[in-house]
Order: sequence, then structure tokens, then C-alpha cells
Amino acid sequence: MRGALAEKIAAARLPQGGAGAKMHGMNAPRRNLLWDDVRFFLTICREGNLAAAARTLGVDHSTAGRRLAAFERILGAKLVSRTPEGLIVTPAGRQILADCEAMEAAVLSVQRRAAGHDTRAAGLVSIAATEALASQLIAPALAELRRSQPELRVNVLVDFRSLDLSRRQADIAVRLPKPTESQLIRRRLGDYGVTLYASRDYLENRGAPKRGQGLDAHSLIAYLDPVSRPGPPFMGESFDESQIVLKSNSTFAQLAAVAGGLGVAELPCCVADLQPEVERVWPEEPPLAWPVWLITHEDLRRATRIRLVSAAIVREFGQRRRILRNGSPPHQAARSQSRFSSATVSK
Repeated sequence: MRGALAEKIAAARLPQGGAGAKMHGMNAPRRNLLWDDVRFFLTICREGNLAAAARTLGVDHSTAGRRLAAFERILGAKLVSRTPEGLIVTPAGRQILADCEAMEAAVLSVQRRAAGHDTRAAGLVSIAATEALASQLIAPALAELRRSQPELRVNVLVDFRSLDLSRRQADIAVRLPKPTESQLIRRRLGDYGVTLYASRDYLENRGAPKRGQGLDAHSLIAYLDPVSRPGPPFMGESFDESQIVLKSNSTFAQLAAVAGGLGVAELPCCVADLQPEVERVWPEEPPLAWPVWLITHEDLRRATRIRLVSAAIVREFGQRRRILRNGSPPHQAARSQSRFSSATVSK
């Protein structure tokens, strides 16, 4: 079965001689769409439903369904079945999935290699970063770069997940987990400080947890999905019996929740210290240091626009190294002293 389907894929994309060449010319418009059909099929398999695949592909639901149906007609096989739980890849679909992935890898390799030889200081660069790094590092770096390179355009993809640079989900990533893929070029920029934060009202009403004794008596704010991080969550404190009152994948949504007194969250110091309503739970303890990596694919590292953007990020990190590592904590002492003085007066 797999051999027959693979032959149909090959026949649909490879020109033939003689009568086959004439047929190839007649069918050229259909064949020109084959790679898109493969791309649609792969995205549908990965997303598990047409609606999610359509959003990823930037089309409407009905277009995704039509493209899948057209691909199935070309191959003469049912590739996906609809069930109440979502789309299920059929045995025939599973058999050609590896062939389609190989086609995708070849196309992406061609695109990366071509982009890697581009000497223009122009064009689009996609950067994946967390919200905090996007606001405190990437945006300032690009503002400076645009003054000297006005033809550069940048998309900043705010995502705490590790996007796949091999599949061109991003050209550059600035992220915390150290990459292990051999085809990725990595450079350690420096360290990024995180610690626990709560609002002043919360700490006055609930008290600060003691370091090393867990967070079981406290309300917590956490990420909705697992986050790749270099250490355990909540600075290694136990929280099995804690009540998680809010989950969000947005750092700034978590910060707003902390400011509103909902609970305790582990936040980057470079953004949380700028919020006047919140303070560090343990102001005398240095923040945890998480390494930050600048990553790109080896095929892209020589592209002029990639080198320019990477160099701008490196420069900006060097200029902001202290605040990215330690935040801006001087006001913490004043707040703690003010709270202590108020408590003394009230006695």
C-alpha cells in the first residue's frame, strides 16, 4: 500500500518523457499545487482538526477541507477520517506521512540554504522570544537597528515554547532552554533573573512564605501549559497542596494578577520590578539566574539580515545585562522599611 501511494506522489510531481510529457503539460496546474497539498495534509495531521489547521495555515475552515479532499482524490486514498473526537489519520495516511515529511524537509532545506546566501540588508526576519525578553531586549535592539537598516522588517513571535527553527517557524530564537539539536548555532547571551512576587496587600494579609518551607498555604499563579525552564517552578519550593487560582501563558497577565492581589507568581525581575504594586517575596535573596541563548539554524547564519539582527540583540543584551540579570530592586528596601515603620507606629 505504501509503495503504491508513494509512486502516486512521485508520478504527480515528476515529469515523464513521450506521452507522459504531454500528460504532464496538461496537468501542470494541478501538479503545481501538489506541494501545497502536502503542506495542508501535514498541518492537518499535526493540529488534529481542520479549524486549528486552517488558523495555522491562514485560510478558512472550508479551504482546508477542500485542499485535503483534493489531495485524497489525487492519491486515490482516504488519508483522514472525521470522528467526534477530531480527525484521525487513516492507515493509508500514516503510511505516506513519512514521505510527506521528507518532502517538507527537502523544501525547507532549499529555502534555508537559499536564504543563507542572501547578502541584502533587507527583508523579513522572524524572532521567537518570551514576552519579557521581547519587551525588554528585542524591541529596544530593533529600534536602534532600524535607524541604520530601514529596509529590514521583523516579526516577533511571542511564545514560551521552543519553536522549530528547522521548519522555519522562526529565523532566530532567544530562549531559555539550551538547544540540543546539532544543526542549531547557539550563543549564550547571559543570565535572566527570576524570583517570586506578590502584591503588598497580599503579603500584609497573608504573610510572606519562609524560604525552604514550601508554598502550601498560599495562592499561586502559574503557566497554563508546561514551560521549558532550566530549573523547577516556584524557585524549587513545594506547592503540592497549594491552590492555583489562575493560569495564563502570558507573563504580563500573570503580573497583572499579582498586582491585583490574587497570589504569588514566579516572574522575570526585569518586568516585575517595574510594577509599583508588586514586590519580591524574598527581597534579600538574589534572583535565580536562568541562561539566555541566541539561536539560529546553521543554514541561515551567513545571511546578512540574520547577522545584522543577531548582532543587534547581542549588543543590546550587553548594554542591559545588569537589569536583565538583577532587575531594578532598589525600591524594595524602601517599601520594606515603610511597611516595617507603619507596623511599628500601629503598635
